Parts: sequence; structure tokens; C-alpha cells
Amino acid sequence: MDSLRLAWDDAGTALDGLLVARIDRLFSRMWWHLGAAALLLLVILSVVYFVARMIALPIRRLATVAGDVSRTADYSLRANWTSGDELGRLVDAFNSMLGQLDRFRLVQQELAASARAAAAQRELLEAIPMPLMVTAIPKHEILHANAPAREWLQDRSADPWLRGLTRPMRAQFFQQLADRGRVDEFEALWHGQGEDRWALLSARRLNYQDQDAVLTTFAPIGRIKQMESRLELWAKVFEASSESIMVTNAEREIVTVNRAFLRTTSFEYSEVIGRQPDFLRSGHHSDNFFEQVWGTARARGSWQGEQWIRRKNGETFPIWVVINAVRNARGEVIHFVATFLDISERKDNERRISHLAHHDTLTDLPNRALCLDRLNMAVQQAKRNGRRVGVLFMDLDRFKSINDTLGHHVGDGLLRSVAKRLLDVVRSGDTVSRLGGDEFVVVFSDIDSADEVAEIVEKRLVPAIRAPHLIDGVELNVSCSVGVAVFPENGETVDILMRNADAAMYHAKEEGRNNAQFFTAEMDKAQRERLQIEQDLHNAVERNELRLHYQPRVDALNGDVVAVEALVRWQHPTHGLVPPGQFIAVAEECGLIVPIGYWVIQEACRQQAEWRDGDIGDIRVSINLSAAQFQDEGLVEGVAAILKRHRNNPGTIEFELTESLLMIDRGRTIDQLRGIKALGVSLSIDDFGTGYSSLNYLYRFPIDKLKIDQSFVSDMLSDPKDYAITQAIIGLGHTLGLKVVGEGVETIEQRFALASAGCDELQGYYFSRPIPADDLPGWVSVWADNNQAIELEE
Repeated sequence: MDSLRLAWDDAGTALDGLLVARIDRLFSRMWWHLGAAALLLLVILSVVYFVARMIALPIRRLATVAGDVSRTADYSLRANWTSGDELGRLVDAFNSMLGQLDRFRLVQQELAASARAAAAQRELLEAIPMPLMVTAIPKHEILHANAPAREWLQDRSADPWLRGLTRPMRAQFFQQLADRGRVDEFEALWHGQGEDRWALLSARRLNYQDQDAVLTTFAPIGRIKQMESRLELWAKVFEASSESIMVTNAEREIVTVNRAFLRTTSFEYSEVIGRQPDFLRSGHHSDNFFEQVWGTARARGSWQGEQWIRRKNGETFPIWVVINAVRNARGEVIHFVATFLDISERKDNERRISHLAHHDTLTDLPNRALCLDRLNMAVQQAKRNGRRVGVLFMDLDRFKSINDTLGHHVGDGLLRSVAKRLLDVVRSGDTVSRLGGDEFVVVFSDIDSADEVAEIVEKRLVPAIRAPHLIDGVELNVSCSVGVAVFPENGETVDILMRNADAAMYHAKEEGRNNAQFFTAEMDKAQRERLQIEQDLHNAVERNELRLHYQPRVDALNGDVVAVEALVRWQHPTHGLVPPGQFIAVAEECGLIVPIGYWVIQEACRQQAEWRDGDIGDIRVSINLSAAQFQDEGLVEGVAAILKRHRNNPGTIEFELTESLLMIDRGRTIDQLRGIKALGVSLSIDDFGTGYSSLNYLYRFPIDKLKIDQSFVSDMLSDPKDYAITQAIIGLGHTLGLKVVGEGVETIEQRFALASAGCDELQGYYFSRPIPADDLPGWVSVWADNNQAIELEE
């Protein structure tokens, strides 16, 4: 056991030794392995370090470059590493990525720049106040248009050229653009939707946002065109003006003139340019006058007035010139514009008008105005020299009958003949004038006494007027009524002298015409009475002062009352009953005869209607028509209204007309007569045989009756000629189918003679004077009882 134990111990010891040796060897081997491992680890670590270093260095460089790129945004930086391994490929990939990023950045920059450029382009286009538009090529759609251009395009996006320009103008525009690549100041009328505008179009080809395009600008020239039109118009006006126009500079040197200037002055254009207008002076004005003219034009801005200048041939003529100064913005005179008009014709017209204003157009004698002026001068001169002045009024007797029957041309010829004879018989210093109608006035200046005027009138003037006048182959014998007033005996003022000479002439008429009368105090009284009559006559109708008296007309065979003639009377409040001879002429002269005539027609028709409804029955009433009333355009309508108002039978109304009245304006007279006849009123010619009778007018005019003038009836029994004339008138009237009335029958012998001659009706004092209407029924009754019918032997 011990051995065993020893053996075991030995074995254990040996085993321990072996174990220790083993352990030592293991430790030795372990340390060797550990050393080898450490060395290997070191080697590995070295290798790892080297490898790690080799890996970290390019990555660090990549990180550095990435940091620099991130910091600087410089995509042109690159990592420097050269190897063929993965790191080399990584660096290459990184650098390639940077290159791509750099290129992308550049692209983005370019795009941003392009966007900014496009925006800048738009902003620039919008900021430019001139209309601009960009149109594409070739379809011309609008790529852009600024706000001013949109006013021209009016929201059109399609081809603006199609409507904006006419085809010929559009073709010309694009031809220039194709030929030269540009268009400069192309004048065109752009047609918009609302209005057309003138513009200067300028165009350039360009690339707009990567498109081939045309940039077009519109320069509005509407005002310029207006100015051009105005300038063209003024140029035409300047040249076409009938007024001569001269433009000078501030030194009065002629810059230009128009054609009228050359035509008026007869100078050539080259002969006047650069010269001062002194060469036009005529000698009518002093040098100081022209200096004042130019000085006034410079100081006040204008001058106008009358001047005399000369033509190239030396002829002088008057002009009316207006000179205006033209100033610049500083107020300095830079030009003068002188316009003038040849007023030679106007001056002649003025002289002619002045002559016409102071002379009678028919006789060329001084008229009333010039007559009064010369009379006033003669009176003033006579006052200074202690001399006298004679004023003569002359009126031709019965001139109206000549004028009405033979025509106005004969009357005018007679007036010219009388004017010439008056000029022949007066002295050189005397004045012969015509106031109007057939009224002449002669002013005898510087006379010694009234006898001097009387000698001229009686020995020269009146005989000259009475001598036969041959007018258009007709020999006329006329007389005159003359009135004379002498300064200072018959008045010391022009008005008094004229009025008194007129009064003397009227007195000559009252004395039977064909004589001369010198003014007296009695004439003045008569004239005042006449003026008073005229004044009172104005109110006679309104005051119911007029009356009608009626003179009966009887049948020549049996004496029955067949008609009455209405004759007007004036019941004056102070003068009593005034016969027509004292106021009818005054009424005709002052224009009252027409209203008085209508009153007569109205009253006569009213009275006829009253008799019709009374005892007398439907008796005919004859009414006299004056020439003035017959010429009234409303006569027919007025008579018709009166007949209707009083329900008169037109056949019971008769109008009496004078021969001379019928000869006035025969065409119109016929129309008036036919109008009256159409009413049913009958017509008769009063005082037949005293005027210029004509078978022609008796045949043409719708006359019903002739009234033989009483001058033939009164002498028919004592003068065979008057009896023969009376018989001829009766025969003529019956031949023409007219009834004949004998006026002025005052004796039974005249009654029987007219009845025997075939007269139809009789009227005169033998039967009755004109009597008031209230007395007529009684007279008719008495006449019927006393009348004896006349039976004629066949």
C-alpha cells in the first residue's frame, strides 16, 4: 500500500513533474504563441492600421471636400486620390457626383438666370411707357405685350397684324423686316376695334424665351399727324389765301410770302425774299408812319389799319393790313406776320355806297339826307354872309296816273327827264334833290331876295318841266306844283324851311295845280290844320266818328231806286261834318285809308243787312275801293268774312274802282278782281273816261258796269264833243255786255238825254244828295210817290 502509495506517490510525483514539465512546455509554448500572437496581432494591427489609414485618408479627403463644397457651394472642388481599388472608384464616383452636381448647379443657375432674365424682360417691357409687343414667328401670336400696347391690341392674342394693318401696308412692313432684319419708323395707320391711330412702328427680330420672335414698338404720332395735317392745311391756306401774307424776321427782312402777295404786287418770289418791305412804299405815308407801325406791332403785339403800297409797275393801291408779332418762349419777337387785302374795290364800293346813301338811285340826285345837309350848310353860310336861301318843293301833277297806266318804266323815264331839266335850269351852286316818288327839292344858295328865286321858277324851271318829254317813244306833257320858302323870312331852321316849302306846294295843289306858290302865314295856318286833321283822323274810327251817307241810283227808264252809293263822312267833334275832300287825301298819305276802307265795307254791309230785314228790301250798295285797299293781300278774305258775318247776298254788293287803279300790276289786278268776282260781288269802273282807258283791259277784266264821269255829263248838253263821248261810252259798254251809269245828273234835261242815249242807271243831285242811312227809307217813299216813269219812243 505504501509502495503502492509510494509508487502512487512517485507516480504522482512523476506525474506532477510531467505535469509541471508539460505545463512549462505549455506555458513556454503559450508564451511563444502569445508572442507570436502578439507579434501577429501587432502585425495585424499594423496591417489594420495601415489598411485603416489607407481607407480613412481618401474618406477624410472626401469629407474635407464635402465640407468645403457644403461650406463654399463650390462644386468645382475635387478629392485627389488615385487608386484602382474600391476607394479609388469611390473617390472617382464622388468626384463624378460633384461634377454632376456642378453641372446641375450650372443648369439650375442658367435656368434661374433665364427665369430672371425672362422676368427682367417682362419687367423691362412693362416699365417702358412706349407700347411694345413681342410676336412669334411665323404665326405671329402675341408672346407678350406691355400695358400701353394692350390698349392698341385690345385683348387680342392671335395675329394682331391681320387686323392692325391693311394688306398692302402689312406686306410692306414684313418685306422690310425680311430684307434688313429690322424695321425703323414705319409710318402706319393701326386699325383698332374702337378707333384708328397713327404710329411709327419699329421692329427687331430676336430670340424671346427660346422662340424666334419680333419685338415691335409703337410710337404714337396722332398729334404729330394732326400737326402735320394742320401744317399742311395752313400751308394750303397760306398759299390759297386770297389775302396777301408776308412773313419777316425780327429785323423785318422778308422770309416768305404767299402767291396772293405775288399776284397782288406783281413781284417775283426771288425779288422779295431777304429784302425789307420798304420797296412797297407808295409815297402816301411818311417814314415816321411806318416806324410807328412797326413799333406798335412790336410793343403791343399787333397793328392794323389802312395803308397805300405800290405794285411792281409803280401803280399805287390801298390795302387793309394786319401785322402780328410772333414771340418765342422768352417773349422775344422772332417774326412778324403781315396779312393785307387789296381794298381798292372796297374803297370804290364805299364811295359808291356813300354816293348811294346820299343820292337817289333812279335820278342820281342828292337824296333827303344830303339835301338836308347841304341846306344846313347853305343856311349857316347865309347867316355868316347876310344872304338868303331859297327852298323849293316841286311835285308833278297827276304823276301817279301816268305811272300806273303807262307803266313804271315810263314813270321812271319821266322822273329822270325832269331831274335832268332841273339840273339844267339851276345855278352851279344850287342843289337839286329827289325826296321820293315825284317830289323834288331845290336849294337855292346865296340869293339876294325871293324875287331871284321867283324869276328862276317862272322863267326857267316851270317852262322846262311843262315842255314835252319824249319817253320810250311816248310824248308826255306834265305840269308841276311848286312851293317856295325863303330863309330867313319863312324860317331860320332847316326843319321849318322844309315844312313851309312843303306847305306852299300843297297850297299850289289846292289852287288847281300847275302853279308856283311862295309861303305865307296863311299857308302855315292851313298846314297846321292839316296836321291836326291827320292827328284827329288816327282816332276817328276808334271814337266812332265816321259816318256813311248814301246817294240813290235809279233806273234810267222807270226811275225806280235800284242802288245806293256809300260815301264816307267824318263827324268831327269840333269841326262838325267834314266832307271826304278834306280828309281822304290826308288818310291816303298817312296810311289810314286801308282801315277806313274796311270800316266803310263793314258798315255798308251791316246797313244793307238792316235794310234787307226792314222796309227797303234787298237794295244794292255800291262801295268805293281805294288803290291801297285794293292792293291789300287780305282784301278778298276780309270781304268774305264781312259778307258772312252780316249774311249779305253778294249780288247786292258792288265795288267801284278807278281806271288808274286797274292799271297797276295788271297780272295781280286780274287775280284780285277774279277773287272778288268769285265771291259774287259785282265790279264797276268809276269816273270812266278820265283815265288812260283801254279796250284791252275792259275785255280782260271781269267788269260789270261803267260809270260815266260827271265832267262829261255836266257839259253834254252844251258841248257836242262831251255828248258824243257820252254816247260812245254807252255804246262801248253795251257792246261789251256792260251796264252804264251816268253820274252827276243835276237837271231833268240831263236825265232825259242820258235815258235817250241808252244809259241804264242814273245818279246825281237831281235825284238826291248823299243822305244819312236813317233818312233813306223816307226819301225812297217820297221818291216813289213823285216819280214819273219815262217812256221812250222807239
